[in-house]
Amino acid sequence: MQDKHPHSVPYDVPYTMADGNLENPAHLSPRIAELFPSRVVAVELTVEAPRSVLTEVELKSISHCANKRIDDFTRGRACARRGLRELGVEGFSLLSGDKREPLWPQDIVGSITHTTGFAAAVVAHRAQVQSLGIDCEVIESVGEDLWERICTPQERERLAQLSEAQARRQAALIFAAKEAFYKCQFPLSREWVGFEDVSIEIHDDGTLRIVPEVRLPVAAEWVAALRAAYHYRGQWAVTGVAAPHCS
Repeated sequence: MQDKHPHSVPYDVPYTMADGNLENPAHLSPRIAELFPSRVVAVELTVEAPRSVLTEVELKSISHCANKRIDDFTRGRACARRGLRELGVEGFSLLSGDKREPLWPQDIVGSITHTTGFAAAVVAHRAQVQSLGIDCEVIESVGEDLWERICTPQERERLAQLSEAQARRQAALIFAAKEAFYKCQFPLSREWVGFEDVSIEIHDDGTLRIVPEVRLPVAAEWVAALRAAYHYRGQWAVTGVAAPHCS
C-alpha cells in the first residue's frame, strides 16, 4: 500500500546484542508498516519478551502491578525499543503518563498495542508525522454483548445485516479502529473520546474512514486528513491511524 520503508536490517531479524545473545525478540513488521505512511517504523511480537529488555526505571515503574500487566508492558516496550533503535534512540526509558500513555522522546511520536498473543509498536520522527495510533483486538473476544457499548446505532444496524462471522470480524475492527483513533488524537487533545463519539466506515480496499458523531477535541480538518487502514491477521484485527502534518 505504501512506499517501501528504508531499513538498515531485514524485517524479520530480531535485535541481537553484541555478545550474540538474543535480548529482544521483537522484529520489524512489513505488514504493519503497510498500514502507515512511509518512514513510520513498525515492529511486532508474537512471543513473550524477557523482562531484561526493560530498563531498571521501566521495571521499577511497573513492579507493583500484577504479572499479566508486567508481561503486557514488557512485550509492548520490547516492540517500542526495537522501533526506537531504528530511529537511532538507544537506552531510553519509555515510561507512562497519568493516563498510561507512553511518554516518547521529545522529537518522536509513537503508539503501542498488546493483546493475547500479539504486541506491536509504531514510531516516527515528529517532523515527519504528527501523531500515530495502533490497536489490535482478538476477533473472538468482541462478542455481541459488547456491541452496544462500542458501536453507534448506525454501526449496529450494519452489523445486523451481516452473517455472524462477518459481524464479529467487523465489530472487532470497529473496536480496534476507535482505540487507534483515540491513541492518535490524545497526545494533541489530552481529552477523552468515547466509543459513541465517532463511527467507522470500513472499505473493502483495506482503508477506514473516521466519522465524527459529535464535536471532537481536535479540528475537523485534522480528522478529515487522517490516514486509517486495517487488515485481518489470523485471530486478530489490526488497525493503524496516522495524522500527517496539515499545511
